[in-house]
Amino acid sequence: MNRDFFRKVFWPILYFFENGSDAQSAEGYRPSHRKILFAVGFLFFVLSMATLFFALIYGTLGALFPIIVFFAISLVCAVVATLGSDSAVAKIWGNQQSGS
Repeated sequence: MNRDFFRKVFWPILYFFENGSDAQSAEGYRPSHRKILFAVGFLFFVLSMATLFFALIYGTLGALFPIIVFFAISLVCAVVATLGSDSAVAKIWGNQQSGS
């Protein structure tokens, strides 16, 4: 499986962050932003799995919503960090240039 296959599978997520992006939107990009985004995605994944673990122990369905939200956030972070363009990573961080 190659990168193009996964870009086609996750195109809805990538389209949202890469839509309307141009060369200027990647101005604030730094390689560390991609690494931090992947780390944040991993932390949200751990949080979703911990919530699932405790939901199973206590047998509560009330934890289903946080599990889904935390997992969705981790998926978006991982997809953009691994498959997204530099401008998509900059857009997810909301980088804005100060000054005129």
